[in-house]
Amino acid sequence: MASIPGLPYVIVLVFISSTALGKPDNTSSCTLEMFGNSSNAFWACRTELALQRNWFPDPIAGLFSYQTWNGFDGFWQNGAVLESVVNFMHYANNTRHLSIIQNSFRYLDDLLLAYAPEPSYDDMAWFGLSYARIYEIFGDQNFLSSAKDVFDHNWMRGWDSSGNCTGGMWFDYTKGSKQTITNVQTLQLGARLYRLTGFKDKDLLKKVNKQWQYIVQNQLVDPHTYLVSDGVDYNNKTKNCTANKVFGPTYNSGVLIGGLVELYRINNQSSYLSLAHKLANATIANSTKGGIFREYCEDSGGCDDDALMYKGIFVRNLRYLMELSDNSTRAHYNLWIQNNVKAVLSRSRCEPLVEKCNITYKDGPPVHNVTGPLFGTTWAGPYNQSAPMQETCVLDLFTSSIPPGVRCVGQGCTYDPPNPPPIHLTCSSHPCPPGEDCCNVGKSFTCCDITQKCKDGICT
Repeated sequence: MASIPGLPYVIVLVFISSTALGKPDNTSSCTLEMFGNSSNAFWACRTELALQRNWFPDPIAGLFSYQTWNGFDGFWQNGAVLESVVNFMHYANNTRHLSIIQNSFRYLDDLLLAYAPEPSYDDMAWFGLSYARIYEIFGDQNFLSSAKDVFDHNWMRGWDSSGNCTGGMWFDYTKGSKQTITNVQTLQLGARLYRLTGFKDKDLLKKVNKQWQYIVQNQLVDPHTYLVSDGVDYNNKTKNCTANKVFGPTYNSGVLIGGLVELYRINNQSSYLSLAHKLANATIANSTKGGIFREYCEDSGGCDDDALMYKGIFVRNLRYLMELSDNSTRAHYNLWIQNNVKAVLSRSRCEPLVEKCNITYKDGPPVHNVTGPLFGTTWAGPYNQSAPMQETCVLDLFTSSIPPGVRCVGQGCTYDPPNPPPIHLTCSSHPCPPGEDCCNVGKSFTCCDITQKCKDGICT
C-alpha cells in the first residue's frame, strides 16, 4: 500500500454568513413536527446528527480493530458512545443512523486487539454495557453474546480471587489498583446480562452478588454523604482495602446508580432504589453550581479528554432511575435536567452556519460539511471548543430529557445514509496525528497518547 502523509490535528474556525440554520435535505433534517413538537427530542436529534456528520466516519478507522469516530480519546469512548446513540433511538422512537450501530459489532477477539498487551477492564466494559443495551433495544443476539464474552473475559482476568478486600475487580492486567469505575461497570453489566438472559444463569448471579459485596464491604459509598469514592487504598500489612475518599468523577455514581437499578430489576428489593436516589441527590448537590451540573475538573480548567464525557454518563443512568421513580420524584429530577438543557442551549452552543465555532478533528479533515449544533465543555458556558466528547455528553443530556411516549413520524425517522468503508491502514501508512506514535503488535494497531511512546508494541 502506498504511504499516506500524516493527518493533522485540525481545529477549524467556521464562519458562514447566514440568517438561517440552512436547508438540509428533508430526510436528514430534524424537525419539531417529527417528534410531535417535543423540543427535547428535536434537540437530541440535531445533536446526534451533528455527532455523525462532523466526526463519523473516522479518516483513519482502517487502522483499528473496532469502529471509531474522528477525535475520541481512545478505545473506551468509541464503546460508550454506542449506548448514547441507541438510547436516542429508543427514547425518540427512531432508527436514524442504524447502520452505525449495526456495524459496531465486534467479537471479543477483535476488541482485545484495541491496544497491547490487552485493554483495561473498564475500557472493555463500556463495549459490554453498550452491546447489552443494543440487544435490549433491537434484539440482535450477536451483541448479547459479545457482551457476555466481555463480562466473562473481564471476570476471569480481572477478579481478585486472593480473598483480600472481599475480592474486587483489578483495573488492568498489572493488578496494581482497583478503581471504582471498573467495579460498578461489572455490577451493572453482570446484573443487566442476568436479566436479559432470562434470570437463569445462577453462576452469573453469584458473581453479581460478589461484586456488590465488594462495593458494600469496602464502603465505596460514603455512609454519611452518599458520595462515591474513586477507588480504594490497599494496606499491605492488613491485606484490607479502604475507600480513598476521592469524590470527583461523576460517572462513578452514575454507573453505580445504573447498577442499583439493575439489582432492583432482578431482586425487586426497594432498598436498591432507595440507595440509588440517595446517590443521585448527593451527586447532584455536590456537582451543581448555580443550578448547572459541572464536572469536578471544570473549575480548574483541567479536564482531560476522558472527563469530557462523565456528566453525560451520569445523566444517562439517572434516566434509567427515573423510569422506576414515582411521578413527584421523576418531576424533581426532570426539573434539574431541564435547567441544564436550557443552560447548554443558551450559554454553551455554537451554530456553525451563523457564527464562528472551534471544532476539533483529531484524525484529519471530516468527510461531511460542518453541521450544528455544537457544544462546549461547560454546560453553564461560555462555549469554548467542540469535539465528539462534548457532543456525546450533551446528546446524553438531551436524550435523558425526552418525555415518555414520544413518537417519530416521517421519512426522517429512518434516515441512514451510507458511509464509505474504512481503508485498511498499518503503521507504515503513518496514519496517526502528529506527535502520536503508531504502535503495532501482531494484528493490534493503535495511536499512542501524545504523552506516550511506543516500546515493543506497547504504548508506555
